[in-house]
Amino acid sequence: MPDDTAKPNAPTSQNATHASPEVDGIPTTPLALIWNQARRNGGWRLSGIVSLALMGALIENLQPYALGALINALTVISGAALPVDDVADAPAHQALIWFVVLCGIWIIGPVLSRVHTLASTTNMLAVRSHIQDDLFTYVHGHAPRFFLDQFSGALSSKVRNAAGAATSVVDYLFSTMPRLIILFAASTVLVAHQAPQFLLLFGAFAAVFTIVAATLAQSCRKYAKAASVASTTYTVRLVDSLNNWDLVRAFARRSLERATLDPLNRKEYDAAVQLRLVLFRMRLALHAVGVAFLIVLVWWAFQEAVAGRVSVGTFTMLMSLSLLISAHVNTLGDSLLVFFEQLGVMTESLETVTRPHEIVDPPGAQPLKITGGRVEVRDVTFRYPDGTSVFANLNLTIKAGEKIGLVGPSGAGKSTLLRLLRRQFPLVGGGIFIDGHDIADKTWDSLHEAFAEVSQAPSVFHRSVRDNIMYGRPTATDDEMITAAKLAHCHEFISARPGGYDAVVGEKGMKLSGGERQRVAIARAFLKNAPVLILDEATSSLDSEAEHLIQDGILKLMNGRTVIAVAHRLSTIMHLDRIVVLEEGRIVEQGSHAELLQRGGTYARLWNRQAGGFM
Repeated sequence: MPDDTAKPNAPTSQNATHASPEVDGIPTTPLALIWNQARRNGGWRLSGIVSLALMGALIENLQPYALGALINALTVISGAALPVDDVADAPAHQALIWFVVLCGIWIIGPVLSRVHTLASTTNMLAVRSHIQDDLFTYVHGHAPRFFLDQFSGALSSKVRNAAGAATSVVDYLFSTMPRLIILFAASTVLVAHQAPQFLLLFGAFAAVFTIVAATLAQSCRKYAKAASVASTTYTVRLVDSLNNWDLVRAFARRSLERATLDPLNRKEYDAAVQLRLVLFRMRLALHAVGVAFLIVLVWWAFQEAVAGRVSVGTFTMLMSLSLLISAHVNTLGDSLLVFFEQLGVMTESLETVTRPHEIVDPPGAQPLKITGGRVEVRDVTFRYPDGTSVFANLNLTIKAGEKIGLVGPSGAGKSTLLRLLRRQFPLVGGGIFIDGHDIADKTWDSLHEAFAEVSQAPSVFHRSVRDNIMYGRPTATDDEMITAAKLAHCHEFISARPGGYDAVVGEKGMKLSGGERQRVAIARAFLKNAPVLILDEATSSLDSEAEHLIQDGILKLMNGRTVIAVAHRLSTIMHLDRIVVLEEGRIVEQGSHAELLQRGGTYARLWNRQAGGFM
């Protein structure tokens, strides 16, 4: 932490927070996102899961074959002429072998299934963690305009929901589907070897099953997405109401909130019921296909066995295979319910979260290196997407170390100019330069590292006071953090609280007064020690005594820095080097406090109004 005369730090990688690596691009569809995860985080994991699923399915398919072979061997033995001692050793030996094989299947199959479950669960947790991390990082890369159009509660829900839903989708794609595929494939091979006359029936069943499942799946996706949208809409409104519990209580509007949420609740219920009805019809259709296959196969096999064209063992194998396939078809129906529901959740979440970033670093962008802090606004033109014009060829130069104040009526463009300095909105024309470097050509993170800001409504995390101050420079020591707190005159009230610096400030800092939140934000700016300082009504929440306490700290914070201060209370900026008066996006006056008063223009009129008690 700097002393009273310390100079600001240029932004370096050491000053950056310890964030996860940036995600340059992210897939926008569920399957592409999952494939990207498999490719980036080692495809061997998913390959191992698939291999275990395939081995499990093969062993499961061997059971009907081994059982049929055992029965055939026993049939030969039971049909041999007495005495038993004269029976050839071959059938008995074969029966023993197939019995041992069955025992091996009964032992190995469950063990392999448990191993697969453990590996699959571990892998799904890893997939959820990686997707959640990537989506979280990607969301923070969006421009401010994205967050202005979204609700923070909905965004956090979408990140969590997409990551959670991915686990079910991965389980279906890499466990359920491979088992089903190998089941059909192995059954076809066994039938072709033992009873080729049934091969056509197996092929017809596989074709009909695939067509029915694929056709019904298309409608399921639509209803799954609709159910997810309805759920998100309800959640957004619910969180919005709970976040403003004090306002609801103050106006005694619980009944109004319930009446507002009720139709959204019903819509979510209706969408969920509709989805389940569609999935029920899908399960019923697949079950009908499976039962029809089972009946036809068993009846045909029975006829063949009676006619002596297939052995009892082969009949047993065919019946066991048909029961096995039928059971898997029923299980598939349950899996499809979860799969399409979670696929809808992922689709709806990704459509919002993975929208293209409005502001991105150009290829090969380098970090911004500040040597003095000179800021130049050259012919800047900016308008909002709705066509509202804010600036037209605006020009403003702020010398390194100069301290200027921005004043003007509401809507003059003061706050917008501050946002443009940090490249939070794309310009229509012109450019902004710091020490001669076009900020559009530099990395966005390094640009933000160059600024320290104390805003009119300071943001604080629902974390400890220590965490909130240390956010300015996470690598700072406790001594540096406490020094910053003392300079901002918040050490006293922090130390007086139970828990001191470890006390949690509550959601939005509601356990702190407005003035206390403001001073914590000022301490955070002290600790960041950036070369350019932005003060946006920095003392707006302070009473007269508190404002007096931090004047000395503010002056120390300004020392050696380029300062841009926005103020409605003109007395707070009257001692700055220069005051720039904005009106309807144009600079109408600029000069020192005394010079502007002598001119008798807009600034003098504003000053006289405040001095006269109108404000």
